Amino acid sequence: MLAQTKRSLIEVLSRNKVIPVVENRTQFLTALTMLTPYVLFLRNCDLFDLKALCQQAAQQGYLLYVNADRMNGIHPDAAGLHYLAEQLHVAGVASTNLKTLTLASTLGLSTMLHIFAADSTGLESAIEMGNVTAVDLFNVSPALVVPFIAETLTTLLTRPFIASGLISTRRQIQAVVQTGALGVVVPQPELW
Repeated sequence: MLAQTKRSLIEVLSRNKVIPVVENRTQFLTALTMLTPYVLFLRNCDLFDLKALCQQAAQQGYLLYVNADRMNGIHPDAAGLHYLAEQLHVAGVASTNLKTLTLASTLGLSTMLHIFAADSTGLESAIEMGNVTAVDLFNVSPALVVPFIAETLTTLLTRPFIASGLISTRRQIQAVVQTGALGVVVPQPELW
């Protein structure tokens, strides 16, 4: 099932490069009514409050990804990650913590390492901080820097990547995607 989830994410991103990120019930409902089966990122959410919506989204074919570092109500330990997979039907988790991603991977969840590209040293140290074999995809932030560091990214990253942060226009999305990002995470419904 994990291989199917990974293929599905890459397949979805090959058709639509925009990845909506939702932070509350209103945004979640908007995404469910606006989009065809798709991928959604949940960030800063009270997941117990959103349980029914997560189940509905999974039944409709959405791939749900949760930011494990910013979940309200669930700790990113074995029990919490198991709950995400079995009860909320998430496809994967994003985190800056390789231990969390390694554990998530053993539970069959797809994993995404969030990297903050504040400078070249920070980017290199994020990649070199440990064994990234449990990482399926990288998420580089802020997305606006991706066109300027594309060559460095293709040299350093051993997996495909998406980008997130500071995007506010379709032109910016296109510029990031043209540099090799599989997709761009955006919170504004008008850009979905």
